[in-house]
Amino acid sequence: MKYSDVSPPPVPTPAEQRDALAKGLGRARLWAEQGILTEAPLKEACLQDLRYDRVCEDPRGDWLWEIINAAGFRNAIRVPLLHALHNLSDSENARQLCKLAQHYAASGDATFRDLLYQIVTQKPLAAADYDFLGESELLALEGERGFLCAAKSRGARLEQIDWDWPEESLLREAGELIGETRIRELLSSTSDPDLNRFFESWQQQIREKAERKQQKQRHNKKQQCQQTKETSVETVLEAALGKTHCHWIRSWGIQADPAKLNVVLQALKSSEEPAVLLNLLKVFSNRALPEFDSRLIELCQHPDPELQRRAWVALANNSHPEIREFANRQLNENHPAYLFSLFIRNYQPGDENRLLAALTLPDDAWEIHSVLGDLVEVLKENPMADRSRLAMVIYRFTPCEICRYKAVRLLYEQSAIPAWMAEECRFDSYADTRTLTFA
Repeated sequence: MKYSDVSPPPVPTPAEQRDALAKGLGRARLWAEQGILTEAPLKEACLQDLRYDRVCEDPRGDWLWEIINAAGFRNAIRVPLLHALHNLSDSENARQLCKLAQHYAASGDATFRDLLYQIVTQKPLAAADYDFLGESELLALEGERGFLCAAKSRGARLEQIDWDWPEESLLREAGELIGETRIRELLSSTSDPDLNRFFESWQQQIREKAERKQQKQRHNKKQQCQQTKETSVETVLEAALGKTHCHWIRSWGIQADPAKLNVVLQALKSSEEPAVLLNLLKVFSNRALPEFDSRLIELCQHPDPELQRRAWVALANNSHPEIREFANRQLNENHPAYLFSLFIRNYQPGDENRLLAALTLPDDAWEIHSVLGDLVEVLKENPMADRSRLAMVIYRFTPCEICRYKAVRLLYEQSAIPAWMAEECRFDSYADTRTLTFA
């Protein structure tokens, strides 16, 4: 049986340590406490942001700080971290580095405190989208003093740039920490020109927001009429025949009634042009066919890879004996990337064992995430399935900490969480996983 044992090895190799740190597995923290986590993988994880999804997964500076201290590597990581903070070349790495700097500064290391002030005032990264670096950390560390430093720096920049979301974000975080009333007191009682500019810009934004709100209320009824105006199926078909990407067709398909969907289906059955088929398939990205048609199965084997992908996505929304027959045939032959998605709505008892036996993880992290994400949905939508083995494989190998949490929830619902996993989850990088209550 492949993937038969996904429990933590008693003596992890450097590669296994790096993998656990990259995924955010709690076993990395446990290895640190046991004294078997080595310095090199942890240093790499601290200096390089190893998260799979930097949009959906929160930065891991707090989690890594716990591991640094548990492993006793605070001094060993200190100097490499200082060097990295002096050369902030990668914006995402920089966010993690600043969070670690906050922790070192909070522990009494003044060098890191000074560095955070330097980062906030000098804006070392050229990319405007990341000129907020260090502000949250300095605010949490220094309170009012940190806020005034960040606000002064932003006020100076407001001579050349317009007020935008970084200023709003700074005010929101400061408001949560020290309160809006205190912020007003600090900014209205200063003679510093940069702070005055920041304060005046803030007040101007408040006035403009109030005006926009009034305008929105005046035109709300008109907007509602425009939003509720139905798009005809003829408009959809005309758009599909054009050269645009027609992204809006997907949302139209979610709301369309069966009669309109059937018109689109008839067009799908008769069309041969790949670009048109691509657009028509978008209607069924999140919606089942009004009545099943085997044309979708044919399109899953189309030579155009993007058209093929769209067909698999649409086919997975349907339940039908022909789909199950096709899925079983593919399971025994080709194992295409989207195969497991067909079992979400075409599952039969025992399929979980067949899917696990057929599972071969690709090399690419995105593809691993996609394959295991489909298996999460198979188990979620079919609660009678035995989740004990397949969900543990998902837990261990998904690069995504959110999908890992979903796998743990699936096991929790069937009281199938082994003791070692329950212990690991207490130290997982994902907050929701850590806060699960185990029976």
